[in-house]
Amino acid sequence: MSTVFLENLRENNEFPIIFIGSGITQRYFKDAPTWDNLLREIWDEVGVDQTYFSRYNELSEKCGNDNFTTYINLADELEKIYNQAFFDKKLKIDGLTPESAHYNRISPFKKRIASIFSSLEIKSEANKEIESFFKMLKKARMIVTTNYDTFIENKLNDINIKVGNKGLFEPSDMLNELYKIHGSIEDPNSIVITSKDYENMERASAIVNAKILSQLTLSPIIFFGYSLTDQNIRSLLEDLSNNIPFSIEKAAKRIGVVDYQKGYESIEETMVDTQYGVHYTKLSTDNFEKIYNSIAKINQGISPLEISKYKNAFRQIIDTKGKQGELKQVLTSFVDLDRLPEELKSKNLVVALGDDRFIYKYPTYVDYIKDYFLKGKMPIEIAVRFIVNVSTKSTLPVSKYVFKIKNENIILKEKDKDKINTRLGGFPSLKSLKVKSIPKKHQSALKKMNFDDIEKILVGDDKINIYTKLSYFSLHIKDYSQETALNLIKYILKNKPDSFIEKTECRKLFMAYSLCYEQIVKKI
Repeated sequence: MSTVFLENLRENNEFPIIFIGSGITQRYFKDAPTWDNLLREIWDEVGVDQTYFSRYNELSEKCGNDNFTTYINLADELEKIYNQAFFDKKLKIDGLTPESAHYNRISPFKKRIASIFSSLEIKSEANKEIESFFKMLKKARMIVTTNYDTFIENKLNDINIKVGNKGLFEPSDMLNELYKIHGSIEDPNSIVITSKDYENMERASAIVNAKILSQLTLSPIIFFGYSLTDQNIRSLLEDLSNNIPFSIEKAAKRIGVVDYQKGYESIEETMVDTQYGVHYTKLSTDNFEKIYNSIAKINQGISPLEISKYKNAFRQIIDTKGKQGELKQVLTSFVDLDRLPEELKSKNLVVALGDDRFIYKYPTYVDYIKDYFLKGKMPIEIAVRFIVNVSTKSTLPVSKYVFKIKNENIILKEKDKDKINTRLGGFPSLKSLKVKSIPKKHQSALKKMNFDDIEKILVGDDKINIYTKLSYFSLHIKDYSQETALNLIKYILKNKPDSFIEKTECRKLFMAYSLCYEQIVKKI
């Protein structure tokens, strides 16, 4: 049975905003815990005399039988108890010592939560549905999740990830973005679970909600993996009720909540009236794959990922060429700008971004660095444009292109040449990188490590975190062969996510290699 809500999505052909909740993790991973099961498992590990159920019952009565308030208060207590037990060495966590937890300000309680979610295994029987799930997500204008796991970003490698408050104040096109508003297992301290965490998150939620509200006329919203009484849905619906510009009927067509009903192969559609005064469509089913496939049929001829890249490129061209007074007047030559939407509907157009010789996408830092070490196919004009638009104080390897400019007598604009020379002067040696010093207690162990065994080095161990290892290698790169250094860099670029590649320790490693092993040009 097809539904009006899904038909409207396809007919309007609009990329939706998709919310992903814990129900999706539980649907696709073996033994994925609920909030209750998660707290109970960790409570039992601590070995408190009072049982989990006894303490839950006491707190529930104090909190007026409000489950949400009970859980966050229980998490408050559990974090204190668990952390103390860990520092007293009554508990052990793989990859964390009391010393490293202390100096790196890591909550053992949250590190344990991260380890639980990072060890989850995908259900083999769910593979087909998961494939449809990601086909749908590729059509999302924006994805918001309260899940801690890295399920989504591991499959959607090019998505822009924003964790907690990070990135919320940056300029954004609201395209191809993943907002992890409850934190990520890759940064245990970002995990939102205690009352203090939720208080700190309120500001982030307000910003995300405001962004969503601003896009509601362009994008419908659909929720997966949430209870209909979930705090996150309630928060958004309350904001919608105060600001929504639509009629009841139109609002219900643009807000959908997938309600899991075990064994339901059909999709039962119901319009729901909330106590907040906003209506939405409830889609009750167990046939998530049908919903995924329906949304995946949305086709604007180009994906949100590609649109976001082209928008960024267009913005860069406007910023760069506009400041130089070199923007060519092309639009006004064939359309009336006041009638642009109508004109575009009746014309077949190709939009090309570039100059007279190249059509290109403007690279990100990760694009640039991967091409620098792995491909070497980036045109010199594009590389130079990227280099001069990045802060001259940033650790960016440029020797390969600088040598080419000098060797091939490539003519640059004076201001571009000045920027490159300023950059070269700022990094005359390895010492100028100012790599973070290594604690004495780790130096002996690091000296003995075999950096040719890359997988072991990058997995981490109980004593030394991965970033400390990379900093040590950068400081002592001259003690290793060029082959060892290059293999380490290539492994990172081929196997690690963009968020890892962008870390300061990685950036300094790439720069250390350039300073140590590439031909240095002091001035062009």
